[in-house]
Amino acid sequence: MSNRKYQFKVDDIPPKNVKPKSMWNNPNEVSHLIEFRKKAYDALNGSLPLSEDITLFIKIHLPRGYNNRGDLDNFIKGICDGLSVIKSADNPNYEIHPDFKKFDNKNIHPNTFAMIEDDEKIISKCSKSCGWKS
Repeated sequence: MSNRKYQFKVDDIPPKNVKPKSMWNNPNEVSHLIEFRKKAYDALNGSLPLSEDITLFIKIHLPRGYNNRGDLDNFIKGICDGLSVIKSADNPNYEIHPDFKKFDNKNIHPNTFAMIEDDEKIISKCSKSCGWKS
């Protein structure tokens, strides 16, 4: 068992699983996903994706008055999926937004980059949602 640990902070709203449209092509979620995946990519620093017995600690800060909060589980699902390679690329509902095809985003493309090999390998999740004080 590996004891690799990675930590990163994203100063943005976390990606959120949205329905009926996929977060991978939803204009409201793509910028959050890109920022999130860039931070994860940098934190991984060229290491292989995590692949077994993964424990995930998440602390979510939402701005006071944020009205599109959604359920905490939608953010957790968005974070877990955002750390993985997209699984349903052949599904037309999972079309990838053109912003992922920009040169600056080639390292974080949903078809290629993953911090977590498969989010099914997460054995434990600890999450907390907090409001920003400012």
